[in-house]
Amino acid sequence: MVDISSNIHIDSHFHIWDLQRFRYAWPTPELEPLYRNYTPDDWKESTKDTPVKYGIFVQCLNGSPEEARWVLEKAKYHTFIKGVVAGLDVTDPQFSETLDKFCTNPCFVGVRHILDFEKEDWLTRDDVIQGLQVLEQRGLTFDLLLRPHLLKHVPALARKVPNLRMVVDHLAKPFIKNHIIDGWKEEIEEIAKFPNIYCKLSGMVVEADLENWKVEDFIPYVQHILSIFGPERCMFGSDWPVCHLAHAQYAQVHSVLTECIQNLTCDKQDMIFRENVIRFYKLKGIEQ
Repeated sequence: MVDISSNIHIDSHFHIWDLQRFRYAWPTPELEPLYRNYTPDDWKESTKDTPVKYGIFVQCLNGSPEEARWVLEKAKYHTFIKGVVAGLDVTDPQFSETLDKFCTNPCFVGVRHILDFEKEDWLTRDDVIQGLQVLEQRGLTFDLLLRPHLLKHVPALARKVPNLRMVVDHLAKPFIKNHIIDGWKEEIEEIAKFPNIYCKLSGMVVEADLENWKVEDFIPYVQHILSIFGPERCMFGSDWPVCHLAHAQYAQVHSVLTECIQNLTCDKQDMIFRENVIRFYKLKGIEQ
């Protein structure tokens, strides 16, 4: 295995939440490992045995500028939070004015929308595309939280916003538990043809057998993503604390990807664990 522990790594995808401050559709009370508050300090403590020093918060609530403002305020005092991907409503008629306010904060880097709560054609709607075109004009980003059945809608979207930097979260959640790769493999390959779209190597453990996953389960999926996006458009994400559903601690999630890409050169590994996150989200103030 290649030793890259001396480099500073950046987590492109973590969450925090406060169950008393906000009402979340998920996690629900029966999800015992997750149904508690998670703070920036918890995330920092979880990374202590890894080279990860900085991270990107990704929204948990749709249409919630309040959540984004809450995390941006925390980022003032927890400077390891280098970016906030907000859950802003791109279909809001006042979306541009909302961006005016958020763009004054350099820690605000983009937007995501949880599609599980929408109809399948959400990405094809004119009002959605108009909102994404505003993001494109502002030089901001959009995280694509997809499942395999939604992949077919992305090429048409990408043609309408060719300069919008988008990233597929969690490899689009392939069916790792059942070792199904066909279908997902071909459709995500079509998406990778668009140079403005990246992919997060994240969230894999919770798509596998939660009680009995192993590194070998992920290798075919990671290898395919690397073959179509290239190391230049892939980035590490922990999906912490959701990874706890698979009884995976932060260091284990980091180690999974390290093992999956161990045959890459150090420079290419550094792209995945650091450089691509900086370039995609245009991060500032990163220690070398």
